[in-house]
Amino acid sequence: MSITAGTARDLLLYMLWADRQMLKSVRPVDAEHLSRDAGVSFHSLLGTMTHMLGAQKLWLSRFLGHPDGYLLGPGDFPDLLSWIKAWEETASGVEAFLAGLTDEQLAAPHAWTSLAGAPATRPLGQLVLHLVNHTTYHRGQVVSLLRQMGYPAASTDLIRFYDER
Repeated sequence: MSITAGTARDLLLYMLWADRQMLKSVRPVDAEHLSRDAGVSFHSLLGTMTHMLGAQKLWLSRFLGHPDGYLLGPGDFPDLLSWIKAWEETASGVEAFLAGLTDEQLAAPHAWTSLAGAPATRPLGQLVLHLVNHTTYHRGQVVSLLRQMGYPAASTDLIRFYDER
């Protein structure tokens, strides 16, 4: 599957927009609810958000050719404010990355090493699609957790992003 630079930029901008919508919903959550084990893969709201951010940061570092080699974990963010600071830094990096994307870059093979040490190569466009899809999946989990805890959650549907543009 190939992807154009315009589509990749739109999807990455959507990812950042949807993260901001999610963050608006998460800001009023009590600190105890952020870290409460909810029986999900990454245990809590903050744990799930940390996994999302960790994947964004890791993939961005791979895209830029200086891979981190690790994935952020629950201990990296003791509270929402520390998560927000790291997310803002990563979002700035994503914005800079997407600004320079070309069709040629997206079609070209991109090599990286998995966290398990295995070498891999795929077109950069597929990796961008993976990043956006992965984040969307876990953002949906955050929305579900918010609703289960009785908090309202903003819509992060792609069509809402297009409506706001």
